[in-house]
Order: sequence, then structure tokens, then C-alpha cells
Amino acid sequence: MITLRSVGHDYGRGPVLKDVSLELAPGRVTVLCGPNAVGKTTLLRIMAGVLSPTRGDLLLGERPFETLGARGRARSLAFMSQRFECSSGFTVRRILELARVMIGRDQTAIDVVVESLDLEGLLSRTLATLSTGQAQRVACARALIQAPLDGVVLLDEPLAALDPAWSERVSALLVGRARQGTTVVVSVHELPVAARLAEDAMLLSTGCALRHGPAASVLTPSELEEAFGVPFEMVRTGDGRDVPLPVNGRS
Repeated sequence: MITLRSVGHDYGRGPVLKDVSLELAPGRVTVLCGPNAVGKTTLLRIMAGVLSPTRGDLLLGERPFETLGARGRARSLAFMSQRFECSSGFTVRRILELARVMIGRDQTAIDVVVESLDLEGLLSRTLATLSTGQAQRVACARALIQAPLDGVVLLDEPLAALDPAWSERVSALLVGRARQGTTVVVSVHELPVAARLAEDAMLLSTGCALRHGPAASVLTPSELEEAFGVPFEMVRTGDGRDVPLPVNGRS
């Protein structure tokens, strides 16, 4: 479990996050939603240990993050950033093998994720030769391979570069990983995708946590209008699911 207690952060020009408190339980998918530049990436970077909060406390299980050290965090969680930070000369196979350095090589674990994301044909290719969508799948695979099943996977806009079919497929993979006991936290820009993916949701606005809880009670027209400043409505999709859309945003 990740616990945040009154976490805040600023970059010297005023607070980006203010007094964010939440608990993220194992075995669930939590989505972070909100307008641009409200602190979703900052919050994920803090939870990953990449960025230290200006104020507040962060715990992994019962241990404060600052006592874990870089190796301890690497053995417990994985972070996928919006920008894939890896040598462009590495092959996909090497990138995925390196993901297991801290928790021990497990070829079966690698093979399962490779098959799930249809990466077999890309293993011998270098990162520089991949399309944006292919590189996004490799980045997602690296995060899933790195984190143990009882660990934490943090993903910043993992679906942004994917077509609808792959977005659905990766979403299902993340839900399946949560079912195995992993804590999965995802920032999502597309609200219909967030509504389909999430079990829990946190809605941010101007650095504040407006609401956190079950997605059905958070991603509602009234809550979303407060966060985004435009009216929303729930729309029934062809597969029978209700998703939030801006009132004037339907095609």
C-alpha cells in the first residue's frame, strides 16, 4: 500500500500540489484525472520516489519512502514516465531484461508480458527503430516486468500513443495485473477510457484533490464540471457502458 499524508509540492513558483492525502490499496486500479498542469505527473513522480515532496509524508507499506533508498524502491515499484528514458541503441530484448536487475531474472515473467503486448517480433529491434506506439508498448512492458506482483506500478499516460484497439488491450492487461495483487496507478487524459479502466479514481484540480474514491462516485458529471469548468453528461456506449463526455463533445 502507498499512503500519502498531506503531501504538497512546489517548484519555487507556488504550489503545484496542496495537501494531498490518500491510500492506494493492493489489487486495484486507480486513475488520476484532471485538467492539464494540475499536478498529475508531479504526484506520480513523488509516488515513484523520483521527486521529493516539499511537505507531507509518503509511506510504502509501513516504511517512509526516505528510508527505502533507491534500491529498495526499485525492488518494490516501477514507474513509466511520459517520455521513455532509455538508450535508443538498446534492443527491446535488452531493455526488458534490464527491468529485472533489482528483483532477479525471471524469463517466464518476461515472456508473459512480451506475449501479452505482442512484442515477440520487436525483440531484436532497437528503440530508435520503433514507432511511437510500439515504444509505448515497450515502456509499459518494462514497468510491468520490473515490479513484483505484490508491488506497485505507476504509469503516466500509458495509453496516450496507442490506437483504440491497443488502448483496450493494455487497459485489460493493467486490470489483470491488479487482480494478481499489484497496486496500479495510472494517469489518464481521456475520461471515457478512465471510466472504463478505473476501479478507484482521484480527481485533481489546481493541485488539490477534489475527490478520491470509487470511480463511479468520482467520475460524475457534477464532479467533472467542477474540475474542468465545462458541463458533462453520461453517455451509453455501444458495449453498454456509461462514460462521461463533455455536453458539446459528442460526435
